[in-house]
Amino acid sequence: MTRGRIEGKVALVTGSGTGIGRAVAVRLAEEGALVTLASRSPENLEETATLVKKVTGSMPKTFIFDQADSESIKTQLEKIMTGLGAIDILSNNAGFDDPDETPIANTDDSLWAKTFDINVGGVFRICRASIPYIRNRGTIINIGSANSIVPRRNAAAYCASKAAVLQFTRSLALELADRAIRANCVCPGVIDTPLTDLFLNKSADPEILRSEYALSNPLGRIASPVEIANCVLFLASDESSFVTGSALVADGGSLAGG
Repeated sequence: MTRGRIEGKVALVTGSGTGIGRAVAVRLAEEGALVTLASRSPENLEETATLVKKVTGSMPKTFIFDQADSESIKTQLEKIMTGLGAIDILSNNAGFDDPDETPIANTDDSLWAKTFDINVGGVFRICRASIPYIRNRGTIINIGSANSIVPRRNAAAYCASKAAVLQFTRSLALELADRAIRANCVCPGVIDTPLTDLFLNKSADPEILRSEYALSNPLGRIASPVEIANCVLFLASDESSFVTGSALVADGGSLAGG
Protein backbone atom coordinates (compact mmCIF):
# COMPACT_ATOMS: atom_id res chain seq x y z
CA MET A 1 0.00 0.00 0.00
CA THR A 2 1.33 3.43 -0.97
CA ARG A 3 1.92 5.73 1.99
CA GLY A 4 1.04 9.40 1.86
CA ARG A 5 3.72 12.08 1.89
CA ILE A 6 2.78 13.13 5.44
CA GLU A 7 1.42 9.81 6.69
CA GLY A 8 0.60 9.85 10.40
CA LYS A 9 1.46 13.52 10.92
CA VAL A 10 -0.83 15.57 13.15
CA ALA A 11 -2.01 18.70 11.32
CA LEU A 12 -3.93 21.65 12.76
CA VAL A 13 -5.55 23.68 9.97
CA THR A 14 -7.00 27.04 10.98
CA GLY A 15 -9.31 29.05 8.76
CA SER A 16 -10.43 25.71 7.36
CA GLY A 17 -14.10 26.61 6.88
CA THR A 18 -13.82 27.72 3.25
CA GLY A 19 -11.48 28.50 0.39
CA ILE A 20 -7.79 27.77 0.69
CA GLY A 21 -8.09 26.50 4.27
CA ARG A 22 -10.70 23.94 3.27
CA ALA A 23 -8.58 22.76 0.33
CA VAL A 24 -5.54 22.48 2.60
CA ALA A 25 -7.45 20.36 5.11
CA VAL A 26 -8.65 17.93 2.45
CA ARG A 27 -5.29 17.78 0.67
CA LEU A 28 -3.34 17.05 3.86
CA ALA A 29 -5.87 14.35 4.76
CA GLU A 30 -5.43 12.80 1.31
CA GLU A 31 -1.71 12.49 1.98
CA GLY A 32 -2.18 10.71 5.29
CA ALA A 33 -2.27 13.45 7.92
CA LEU A 34 -4.48 13.29 10.98
CA VAL A 35 -6.25 16.60 10.42
CA THR A 36 -7.88 18.76 13.08
CA LEU A 37 -10.00 21.66 11.83
CA ALA A 38 -10.43 25.11 13.35
CA SER A 39 -12.55 28.03 12.16
CA ARG A 40 -14.85 30.74 13.48
CA SER A 41 -17.82 29.43 11.47
CA PRO A 42 -19.48 26.23 12.78
CA GLU A 43 -21.53 25.72 9.60
CA ASN A 44 -18.57 25.97 7.24
CA LEU A 45 -16.47 23.84 9.56
CA GLU A 46 -19.04 21.05 9.42
CA GLU A 47 -18.96 21.11 5.61
CA THR A 48 -15.19 20.81 5.58
CA ALA A 49 -15.30 18.00 8.13
CA THR A 50 -17.67 16.09 5.86
CA LEU A 51 -15.24 16.46 2.95
CA VAL A 52 -12.37 15.21 5.09
CA LYS A 53 -14.48 12.24 6.20
CA LYS A 54 -14.96 11.26 2.56
CA VAL A 55 -11.18 10.94 2.35
CA THR A 56 -10.41 9.29 5.68
CA GLY A 57 -13.62 7.48 6.55
CA SER A 58 -13.99 9.24 9.90
CA MET A 59 -14.99 12.70 11.06
CA PRO A 60 -12.05 14.89 12.10
CA LYS A 61 -12.02 16.86 15.31
CA THR A 62 -13.31 20.40 14.91
CA PHE A 63 -12.90 23.47 17.07
CA ILE A 64 -14.26 27.00 16.99
CA PHE A 65 -11.44 29.54 17.22
CA ASP A 66 -11.94 33.19 17.96
CA GLN A 67 -8.63 34.40 16.55
CA ALA A 68 -9.04 37.75 18.26
CA ASP A 69 -9.23 36.17 21.72
CA SER A 70 -5.98 34.83 23.15
CA GLU A 71 -7.76 33.10 26.01
CA SER A 72 -10.17 31.34 23.65
CA ILE A 73 -7.24 30.11 21.55
CA LYS A 74 -5.41 28.84 24.63
CA THR A 75 -8.51 27.04 25.93
CA GLN A 76 -9.29 25.43 22.59
CA LEU A 77 -5.70 24.33 22.06
CA GLU A 78 -5.70 22.63 25.45
CA LYS A 79 -8.81 20.72 24.32
CA ILE A 80 -7.23 19.88 20.98
CA MET A 81 -4.08 18.55 22.59
CA THR A 82 -6.08 16.16 24.76
CA GLY A 83 -5.70 12.99 22.76
CA LEU A 84 -3.40 14.44 20.10
CA GLY A 85 -0.39 15.10 22.27
CA ALA A 86 1.54 17.24 19.79
CA ILE A 87 1.31 19.05 16.47
CA ASP A 88 3.51 18.23 13.48
CA ILE A 89 1.97 20.68 11.00
CA LEU A 90 0.34 24.03 11.72
CA SER A 91 -1.35 25.64 8.71
CA ASN A 92 -2.80 29.15 9.21
CA ASN A 93 -5.25 30.18 6.50
CA ALA A 94 -7.76 32.74 7.80
CA GLY A 95 -7.63 36.11 6.09
CA PHE A 96 -9.54 39.29 5.32
CA ASP A 97 -9.44 41.71 2.41
CA ASP A 98 -11.52 44.81 1.76
CA PRO A 99 -13.84 44.22 -1.23
CA ASP A 100 -14.58 47.97 -1.36
CA GLU A 101 -10.94 48.63 -2.25
CA THR A 102 -10.77 51.69 0.00
CA PRO A 103 -8.10 54.31 -0.79
CA ILE A 104 -5.68 55.23 1.99
CA ALA A 105 -7.29 58.64 2.53
CA ASN A 106 -10.63 56.94 3.22
CA THR A 107 -9.30 54.03 5.30
CA ASP A 108 -10.56 54.58 8.83
CA ASP A 109 -8.97 53.22 11.99
CA SER A 110 -11.52 50.42 12.33
CA LEU A 111 -10.84 48.99 8.85
CA TRP A 112 -7.08 49.19 9.41
CA ALA A 113 -7.38 47.54 12.83
CA LYS A 114 -9.74 44.80 11.59
CA THR A 115 -7.44 43.93 8.70
CA PHE A 116 -4.37 43.67 10.91
CA ASP A 117 -6.19 41.87 13.70
CA ILE A 118 -7.39 39.09 11.40
CA ASN A 119 -4.44 38.82 9.03
CA VAL A 120 -1.57 39.39 11.45
CA GLY A 121 -2.94 39.23 14.98
CA GLY A 122 -4.73 35.93 14.42
CA VAL A 123 -1.65 34.27 12.95
CA PHE A 124 0.52 35.65 15.76
CA ARG A 125 -1.82 34.52 18.55
CA ILE A 126 -2.29 31.02 17.14
CA CYS A 127 1.42 30.53 16.51
CA ARG A 128 2.34 31.84 19.95
CA ALA A 129 -0.12 29.49 21.64
CA SER A 130 0.82 26.50 19.45
CA ILE A 131 4.62 26.65 19.66
CA PRO A 132 4.82 24.70 22.95
CA TYR A 133 2.80 21.89 21.33
CA ILE A 134 4.67 21.71 18.01
CA ARG A 135 6.96 18.73 17.85
CA ASN A 136 10.65 19.22 17.10
CA ARG A 137 11.11 18.98 13.31
CA GLY A 138 7.55 20.20 12.85
CA THR A 139 6.47 22.84 10.36
CA ILE A 140 4.40 26.03 10.26
CA ILE A 141 2.88 27.30 7.03
CA ASN A 142 1.21 30.72 7.00
CA ILE A 143 -0.79 32.07 4.09
CA GLY A 144 0.45 35.44 2.92
CA SER A 145 -0.21 36.91 -0.51
CA ALA A 146 1.57 38.04 -3.62
CA ASN A 147 0.82 41.41 -2.01
CA SER A 148 3.20 40.43 0.77
CA ILE A 149 5.88 41.32 -1.78
CA VAL A 150 4.33 43.71 -4.32
CA PRO A 151 1.44 46.04 -3.36
CA ARG A 152 -1.65 46.98 -5.31
CA ARG A 153 -3.70 50.15 -5.40
CA ASN A 154 -6.47 50.81 -2.89
CA ALA A 155 -5.41 47.98 -0.59
CA ALA A 156 -2.87 49.53 1.77
CA ALA A 157 -4.17 47.81 4.90
CA TYR A 158 -4.27 44.40 3.23
CA CYS A 159 -0.85 44.74 1.59
CA ALA A 160 0.78 46.00 4.78
CA SER A 161 -0.80 43.21 6.82
CA LYS A 162 0.28 40.49 4.40
CA ALA A 163 3.81 41.90 4.29
CA ALA A 164 3.76 41.64 8.08
CA VAL A 165 2.70 37.99 7.87
CA LEU A 166 5.73 37.23 5.69
CA GLN A 167 8.16 39.00 8.02
CA PHE A 168 6.55 37.39 11.07
CA THR A 169 7.00 33.99 9.43
CA ARG A 170 10.66 34.69 8.79
CA SER A 171 11.12 35.66 12.43
CA LEU A 172 9.48 32.38 13.44
CA ALA A 173 11.92 30.51 11.22
CA LEU A 174 14.88 32.12 12.95
CA GLU A 175 13.57 31.59 16.48
CA LEU A 176 12.51 27.97 16.00
CA ALA A 177 15.49 26.74 13.98
CA ASP A 178 17.20 25.31 17.07
CA ARG A 179 14.25 22.89 17.36
CA ALA A 180 14.40 22.16 13.61
CA ILE A 181 10.90 23.59 13.28
CA ARG A 182 10.52 25.14 9.85
CA ALA A 183 8.27 28.16 9.13
CA ASN A 184 7.33 29.27 5.63
CA CYS A 185 4.82 31.52 3.92
CA VAL A 186 2.76 30.69 0.84
CA CYS A 187 2.00 33.83 -1.20
CA PRO A 188 -0.92 33.26 -3.59
CA GLY A 189 -2.10 35.46 -6.41
CA VAL A 190 -5.76 35.49 -7.48
CA ILE A 191 -7.48 32.30 -6.33
CA ASP A 192 -11.04 31.11 -6.95
CA THR A 193 -12.35 31.47 -3.40
CA PRO A 194 -15.33 33.07 -1.63
CA LEU A 195 -13.08 36.04 -0.85
CA THR A 196 -12.46 36.60 -4.56
CA ASP A 197 -16.21 36.25 -5.15
CA LEU A 198 -16.78 39.23 -2.84
CA PHE A 199 -14.71 41.38 -5.20
CA LEU A 200 -16.42 39.97 -8.29
CA ASN A 201 -19.89 40.55 -6.88
CA LYS A 202 -19.07 44.21 -6.20
CA SER A 203 -18.41 44.69 -9.90
CA ALA A 204 -20.97 45.92 -12.40
CA ASP A 205 -20.01 42.96 -14.59
CA PRO A 206 -18.49 40.09 -12.56
CA GLU A 207 -17.65 38.01 -15.64
CA ILE A 208 -15.64 40.79 -17.24
CA LEU A 209 -13.75 41.32 -13.97
CA ARG A 210 -13.13 37.57 -13.70
CA SER A 211 -11.61 37.65 -17.19
CA GLU A 212 -9.43 40.60 -16.20
CA TYR A 213 -8.24 38.71 -13.13
CA ALA A 214 -7.40 35.70 -15.30
CA LEU A 215 -5.44 37.81 -17.77
CA SER A 216 -3.49 39.59 -15.02
CA ASN A 217 -0.87 36.81 -14.97
CA PRO A 218 1.14 35.12 -17.73
CA LEU A 219 -0.62 31.78 -17.27
CA GLY A 220 -3.89 33.54 -18.10
CA ARG A 221 -6.15 31.99 -15.49
CA ILE A 222 -7.34 32.10 -11.90
CA ALA A 223 -5.92 29.33 -9.70
CA SER A 224 -7.97 26.78 -7.82
CA PRO A 225 -7.62 26.48 -4.01
CA VAL A 226 -6.14 23.00 -4.35
CA GLU A 227 -3.18 24.47 -6.26
CA ILE A 228 -2.33 26.50 -3.17
CA ALA A 229 -3.01 23.49 -0.96
CA ASN A 230 -0.39 21.61 -2.97
CA CYS A 231 2.14 24.32 -2.06
CA VAL A 232 1.23 23.90 1.61
CA LEU A 233 1.60 20.13 1.26
CA PHE A 234 5.10 20.53 -0.18
CA LEU A 235 6.16 22.77 2.71
CA ALA A 236 4.58 20.39 5.22
CA SER A 237 6.42 17.38 3.81
CA ASP A 238 10.02 16.21 4.13
CA GLU A 239 10.50 17.15 0.47
CA SER A 240 11.07 20.72 1.70
CA SER A 241 13.31 19.70 4.61
CA PHE A 242 15.88 22.47 3.94
CA VAL A 243 13.31 25.20 3.25
CA THR A 244 12.55 27.65 6.05
CA GLY A 245 11.92 31.38 6.25
CA SER A 246 10.86 31.37 2.60
CA ALA A 247 8.05 32.85 0.55
CA LEU A 248 6.63 30.37 -1.93
CA VAL A 249 4.91 32.58 -4.51
CA ALA A 250 2.05 30.96 -6.45
CA ASP A 251 0.70 33.76 -8.64
CA GLY A 252 0.81 32.45 -12.20
CA GLY A 253 3.89 34.55 -12.91
CA SER A 254 2.45 37.98 -12.06
CA LEU A 255 5.45 39.04 -9.99
CA ALA A 256 7.79 38.01 -12.78
CA GLY A 257 6.43 41.01 -14.66
CA GLY A 258 4.45 39.21 -17.33
